[in-house]
Amino acid sequence: MVEELNPFIYDDPLAPDELIDRDEQTRLLLALAEGGHNTRLSAPRRYGKTSIILRLLAEADRAGLHTVHVDFYRCVTRAEAARRIEEAYLARLAGPLRRTVSALTRSWHTRLNVGAGGVGVQAERVRELDNQRLADLLDLPKRIFAKSAIRTLVAFDEFQDFLRIGAGLDGLLRSKIQLHREEASYVFAGSEPGMLDELFNGRGRPLFDQARPIPVGPLDDSDLAEYIGARFDGADRDPGVALELLLDLARGHPQRAMLLAHHLWEHTPRGQVADEETYQSALDAVDRETRERFERTWLDLGSAPAQRRVLAALANSPHSLYSKATLLAFDLDKSTVQQAARALAYAGDVVRVDGRFTTVDPLFERWLQRTQR
Repeated sequence: MVEELNPFIYDDPLAPDELIDRDEQTRLLLALAEGGHNTRLSAPRRYGKTSIILRLLAEADRAGLHTVHVDFYRCVTRAEAARRIEEAYLARLAGPLRRTVSALTRSWHTRLNVGAGGVGVQAERVRELDNQRLADLLDLPKRIFAKSAIRTLVAFDEFQDFLRIGAGLDGLLRSKIQLHREEASYVFAGSEPGMLDELFNGRGRPLFDQARPIPVGPLDDSDLAEYIGARFDGADRDPGVALELLLDLARGHPQRAMLLAHHLWEHTPRGQVADEETYQSALDAVDRETRERFERTWLDLGSAPAQRRVLAALANSPHSLYSKATLLAFDLDKSTVQQAARALAYAGDVVRVDGRFTTVDPLFERWLQRTQR
């Protein structure tokens, strides 16, 4: 008997045809890209930005655009950034266009090998060559357009890691993309919304007003219920009353909903209906899986005790964050709350909804309720 595969993926981006809803965002992103506009996905972490990018690129391929997806996750040097850009173009292009990219990259490999020996002054020369190489690679859309007369849609994922490599990279990028109006469109995404907001909204920053923000909010419960229910039905399982409990806890968080659904599916035998006991068993498994990660997050905040107290207050206080009762109970004052909440929002740990701060991750909030009460 072939073992059934759990249909709920929560630790990798979803395939384009598995993405839940996001139709409106995809249509808007594609229309803007075809019109020569740059965009950025504005959303908390683990809200499926990479999955949206993959779907967008698939739609753009069908629309006849060239597409490139560059992931800068944990990129720390200019040389590494150049390599990732190079490999992204070579992976997505074929025929004469791929040979155009390959010719450029081969020429740079030769120059770097010739100049790689020695230390001191020579090392400074290597850094200069890395900058020049990166500049040439960022200009690839112009070379591709010259060969094909077709626009390229370039997606820069985990963009904040690219900008952390060193000073001046946002200026270098601005100097290139402002000259690519006919040749390329760009979509930027990152897991630190506060940093991206500062980069694109700060009047003194090179990338100010260079990309239109496209908000990505929580998923509707109805869309999640339909997606989860259909996959349970296809495996002769019924999520039963557990589905409502799952939706209440997930609060539309895409990745957390898939994590909960994955474990609920595991605890619901074929031909059975999930009940409250089934849901609790699934929740216990989720708690075991996430406990160590949440403990690490809490330890990482050890140098920011005010942020710890604000998170605990958001999770546990029945009153508003700025109420006297909350301030007293969690040893806070309004100025401290304001500074700590702003820092947490910058890092993507909390978000303001209807004028009130709330914890982005509902499972982390649940952990805080169980451990910080």
